[in-house]
Amino acid sequence: MTDKKTLRKHFKDIRSGMSLSEREQADKAVQQALLSSREYKDCSMVLAYVSSDIEVSTAEIISEALKCKTVLCPRCEKSGNVMHFYKIESTDDLKEGRFGIFEPDENCELCSDLENAVCIVPALSYDKNGYRLGFGMGFYDRFLADFKGLKLGLCYENCLSESLVHDSYDIPVDKIFTDKDIYTINK
Repeated sequence: MTDKKTLRKHFKDIRSGMSLSEREQADKAVQQALLSSREYKDCSMVLAYVSSDIEVSTAEIISEALKCKTVLCPRCEKSGNVMHFYKIESTDDLKEGRFGIFEPDENCELCSDLENAVCIVPALSYDKNGYRLGFGMGFYDRFLADFKGLKLGLCYENCLSESLVHDSYDIPVDKIFTDKDIYTINK
C-alpha cells in the first residue's frame, strides 16, 4: 500500500470502523493532550480546522481557545485553489461552505498577521517524521509553504504510520498529538 489513493481509503476505513464511543474517547484524549501542551499555552493565536466526521475532532480545542486566544479557521476560497484563515468570535461564525465543511462566514475578518500562532493541521495519517497524508486537495500544502509558526498534527494512534511517501513540497509538522502519545519531530 504505497500509493496515496489506496492509503487514504485504508485510513478512512480504520476511522469508519471505530465505534462512536471509541472515537469520542480518542478525540477527548487527543484534544486534552494538545490543550495541556506548552505549545498551546504559549501561543496567542490558534489556527484550527473545523473537523468533519472523518477527522480528529477540534470542537473542544476551538471552544477552549475562544475563551482566551485569537482563533482563526480556514476558508477555501471559491476562486482559485487557495485557503485563507479568518478570525472567529464564536462557533456561530461558522457556516457550511465548500465541500460541506464548516468555514468562517463572509463577515469574518481575514487575518494575515500570524505572529505567535500555532496551526493545527488535519490529516488521515502522520508518520513519525511529521509528514502527513492529507485529503488530496493540497490546500494545507500550499498554506504551510509560507507559514512560519508551529505546526501541530492531530492523529489517532491507530492511524499513525512508520513512514509515508511524501513529495518535495510536503512540509512536516513539528509535533503530533495522538490519543496514546505525543511525538516531537526532530528537525
